[in-house]
Formats: sequence, C-alpha cells, structure tokens
Amino acid sequence: MILRSGEEFAGRYVLKEVIGTGRGGDVWRAHDTVVGQDVALKPERTDGEGETAVRRLLGEPRAMAKFRDHPHVVTLYDVVTVAPEGGGGGGGDADTYWLVMEYVPGGGLDRLPPVSPEQAARIGAQLADALVALHEEGVVHCDIKPANIGLTRRGDAKLLDFGAAYRVGGSETITFNGPFSYTPDYAAPELARGSVPRPVSDVFCLAATLCALVTGAPPRGSEPEEREGDGHQEEAESWENTRSLRHLQAEQGFVELDADAVGPLYPALASMLRHNPRQRPDAAEAKRLLEDVAAAGPRASKDTATALGDAAAADTLTKRRRRPLLAAALGVGAAMALALVFVIGGDGGDGGDGRPASEDRRSGQPGAQALIGSPHTADVCALADTSVLEQFADEDVRKDVDYGNFDRCDVLVGVDDKTRIDVSIRLLQSSPPQGAEPFRTIGRINIVEDEPENDECSRLLTTGGSTGETVVQVRVNMGEGSVNGGNATLCTVAERAAVSAAEVLDAGPIPRRTPAYPQTSLVWGNACKLLDATALSAVPGLRADVPDAAIANWGCEWSSTIDELDAGVSFFRDQPGSAQEGTVLTLSGYRTVVKPNDAGDTCSALVEHHRYKGQDAVTAAEMVRLDVHGERPTEDLCGMAEDLAASAAARLRAG
Repeated sequence: MILRSGEEFAGRYVLKEVIGTGRGGDVWRAHDTVVGQDVALKPERTDGEGETAVRRLLGEPRAMAKFRDHPHVVTLYDVVTVAPEGGGGGGGDADTYWLVMEYVPGGGLDRLPPVSPEQAARIGAQLADALVALHEEGVVHCDIKPANIGLTRRGDAKLLDFGAAYRVGGSETITFNGPFSYTPDYAAPELARGSVPRPVSDVFCLAATLCALVTGAPPRGSEPEEREGDGHQEEAESWENTRSLRHLQAEQGFVELDADAVGPLYPALASMLRHNPRQRPDAAEAKRLLEDVAAAGPRASKDTATALGDAAAADTLTKRRRRPLLAAALGVGAAMALALVFVIGGDGGDGGDGRPASEDRRSGQPGAQALIGSPHTADVCALADTSVLEQFADEDVRKDVDYGNFDRCDVLVGVDDKTRIDVSIRLLQSSPPQGAEPFRTIGRINIVEDEPENDECSRLLTTGGSTGETVVQVRVNMGEGSVNGGNATLCTVAERAAVSAAEVLDAGPIPRRTPAYPQTSLVWGNACKLLDATALSAVPGLRADVPDAAIANWGCEWSSTIDELDAGVSFFRDQPGSAQEGTVLTLSGYRTVVKPNDAGDTCSALVEHHRYKGQDAVTAAEMVRLDVHGERPTEDLCGMAEDLAASAAARLRAG
C-alpha cells in the first residue's frame, strides 16, 4: 500500500509527513479531521497467519492501553485495520494494523543535541515514574533508548514504543520479536545474555539513555552506521566486528561512565548501571535519585566541585571510580581489542561463568569491591546488628550514624550509667596482617584477629585469609569516660559484631544507603586533593608525594622524617565544635575549630563545610579534619594544623 502526503487515510486522517520508521513501515504524522488534532499513525503487520500472530501483534496496543492516563506514556487512541489491496483473496498478504497514537512533536530524543545533567535528570525522573506504572502492571519495556522517548511542546517526556515489551511471569513478549528484543548500546546485561527480563532491566536501560542524553553517546559508545553492500567488503566486515563487540559488551555489562562528563548525575547513574540486577535500585528509587538531582539544579555540580577542591579532583575522582579490564579475545582481529571499563558500583554480578565479575579467577574468592560495591552509596550501618550486642548492655544500644568519616558506622553499647562500649565498623581495602590466619569462616568471609592498639580489640573481615583483601574492620574499645571494662569483654563484643557483619556481607554486597547522600555532601569529594605540596610544606619534612590514601580518597596521611611528624586530612562528621573545645576561627568563610588532644601530641583543625539535621533531629556537620601529630610543642602542632586548614578551606572556597 503506497501512501502519499495529502491523501486521506481510513476516512478521517489526512497524511502530512513521515516522522519515523517502525518494524511495520513508515510512521506518519496525520491530521484527524474529526477531532481536529494531529496524530501519529504507526503500521504493524503480523509475522504469520492465524490467531497467535494477531494476538502477538495486538500485544503492543493492549500494553499501551493500560497506561492511557499516564502523563509520561504516549496515548493510544485507536487501532485501524486495513485489508491488503485486492481483498487479500489468495494473495498471502495479511491485514495491516495501524496504531493511532498521540503525536509527540519533539520526536525521538536521539535527534536532539546533548542536554544538561539537570535536564536529563528531570526527563529521567518522568520516565522512571512511567516505569513504576509499567512494572506495577507486570510489564517490562525492554528497549528504553533516546529514539523511544519523545518530548511534548511543554518539554515533558513520553515513552513511545512498546514493541519489545515483556510480560513478567509470561512465556513470551507482549509483541513477539524473537525471545525478546533490545538495543545492545542500552541493554542491561541480563537482556543481552538472554535471561528473562525483569523490571530493573529497564532501570539499567534508562541510565544508559540518560548518559547518552548528556554526553551524546551511550556508555558503550555509538552503534556504527550500517554500510550498503556496494563492494566495500572490508568496511562491511569492520561494521560487523564492531556490532559483535557491542553485543559482547552488552552481555558482560561493560560500561564507561565519566564522572566529570555526567556531573551530578554520576551517583544515580552508577547505581542504576550496576552489573548485578539485584544491586540496582527499582524504578521508584531511581525516580527519587533523579528527582534529587533535578531539584538541586545547576548549583549541584558547583557544590560537588567545591567538595572536590578543584577541577583536577574531578578528573582524579573519575579515574578512581573506574577500573580498566583486559581486552576480550573476540576472534575479530587485533583492531577490536579494547580496554573495557565498568562502573565500580556495578560489579558483583555474573561475570559470564557464574562467578562474580570481580572474583579472583585463581582463588575463587570474591574481591573486596564486589562485596562493597560503590563505597559512596554503601550503607555501612547495615553491617551493624544492635540485637547481637544487647546482652552486653543494661542501658540502650544504638547506632551513631553521624560520627566519623563516611567509611564507618559506630554502635554505642551502654553497659551502665558510667560505662560504654564503642563498636566501630569500617570499610577497608587492604591486605590482612602478614601471616594472619582466620579463626572463623562465615561462608565466603574469613574473620582474622587484628593487632590491637592499647585497650581495644579488633577483628578483620577478609575475602581470603592472608592472601585476600580486607573488606571490613570491627574495632571495639571503651567509650570516653568509662570506668571499667577489660580486653576479654571487648574481644567477645568484637567477635559477636564481626560474625554478625560477616553474615550480612556473605549474603550479598552491602546494601545501598537510603536515602542517598545529597549532591552537596563531601562524600562525593576527594579529601586528598585539598592539600597540594605547597600546603603540605607547612609540616617540616613531610613526604608530599607518598600519601597513604583511605578508601574512596576520603582521607590521606603523610609522614615526615623529622620529629616523627605526620599529617592527615579526612572528611569527618560530628556535632559542631564549640569555643569551649578549642579556638574558633573563620578560614575562607568556613567556621573552624582548632583543638589539641589531651596528651598534647596531636592537634586537629575541623573546617565546617555545612550543617545538616542528623539522627534524632540533632544538628550535625560535615567537616574537613586536619590532624598533625609529632614530637613538637602543642602550640607548634596547632600552628601547623591551622596552616593546613587554611589551605584546605581556600581550596573548598575556590570551587
């Protein structure tokens, strides 16, 4: 059937222009002369004869009809059946079904130039809202990509194409197209491997789509344009090889996400692009994450840069968040060997052989990163079970979620009105002590005794005894002001807490923090970049080029060859310091408290970045902490700490 602009179709639609191409042919913009509005006409043809073929074809409009009233799903008005020319008598041609749909003037977003991260977040939140509705009805879209998203005249996003949708719990797609269809550049790894689609598969596709909206290309690069078969055999083979690589990348879930390019969207996208579908947020949580970015507005990227200290820190953070992998042997020539990259927050999934993607292939042990995921979004307090410590308390047992760096969670055990036991659970990425042997194993996790410091007891959770990686440290000591205790009791508490944490860790990666940290939090920053070599020269003999960095670069320490001096910078949370605790200064506009410790061998400067309402509505603050320790007079140590704090504060303000 040949259609031309200006012709009347089905007795009421005047054809205007071709606006796209679908599986059944050209998609037309037409004017509905009855109601006086433009509509989109999309043809669909059966892929066979009989009732089954028709049922499969009608699956798409039936799926769309479920969401007629949703503001971010394109509206289906009608289905018009057109018989083949000649009446179809013996010609073998099947009827064509025309979907009469809402016309979205913006067309597919694949035709638009890149948008800002905040605009992409707003579009993404609207689409995530649509996915919530789909998933509640048991429908997985399977093929979210820029070409399947349109914008209304008001700039609202509409989900367009349900041709690949899958009914959860069913045995076939809503519209049959092989087992199910997907686009490799945007597909979740379980889709590409042929596993049953699940709702969080759409979350992955949405994240890849948002990446493309911001950067101009999906996180696996752009699909090559197909060459015509005009004799350019080498070009055709190159296209096929690249397409094969795309499918392999999709199957294994490899993506490259540049934190600097996507700016404040990075935490949400990193979470949504996780390789393991069990670690991804559902559509409702993805909507909340994206709404937070959209609500923060353009200032979010500036505040994040402030926390980083300078533009170079953003680049460093990008590098820390990505890990290069060895090129896959594809059998398609050396030119196809690429350094594939995956989002750190997205490991822990099936690497293709049934093992976690970051598992050590020789030892069979899961790597620390697979168990932690992205430390920026890990809920460390999920490792702390207060119920296992209640037997040691006559008073309350509670978590203190607003103390220390972002890598830790503290549990306070009230033994009596004068005695408290402090349990600190902290993320680490290091090797256990040389020669350490586990004294207990919980599934995949070994518990190793750590070298104690003073009156405390410590246990390490590792992935492989003396050859693995340390994932978590459980350290127990008597709280400040306590009047009794003993190492025997402390070690019993440490073992109970360590066993409980190991059970949580062995059950799967650490759960994600809900709600996530806001974009203005220092958690997204790089503490190590706040002090350069010039700033560190305030401490004599400090080796500025040899830092000891903590997990996620949330802290760095440097040592000196003079007077056993050492210095450190880290992020820190606590209630704001008072004048009674030390000297209050204002450095580059930031309130700062400088105070020595009781022994006089350490002085700390706490630069208050911002305050927030913490646990039990108590005012807490995120700070940058500068420490100087050594065999110098206290006033000298405090002078050095103040100098370091001034440099760090200036870097914060310069952002």
